[in-house]
Amino acid sequence: MQMSAGEKVGHAGVYRVHHQGHRPSHNSILQQGETFPLCRICAAAVRFEFTQTLNESEEIEHIGYDRDFMDAVLGAARTGS
Repeated sequence: MQMSAGEKVGHAGVYRVHHQGHRPSHNSILQQGETFPLCRICAAAVRFEFTQTLNESEEIEHIGYDRDFMDAVLGAARTGS
């Protein structure tokens, strides 16, 4: 099941992020209660697919460190959304 930008993250874990053609899909970590962010390029067309629970040994970064989502994540943190 794919989730959309603006929806709340239901389960902490690794999500496959599917962009609208400007870059290949990639994995990112999202935490429960966060909001799936807009992509700075494809905006609300981005989709998120839960792939696995969070494993401390994974070398996958949190979505807030990704250049395509940094503004959306930091903006939400500043406004408390």
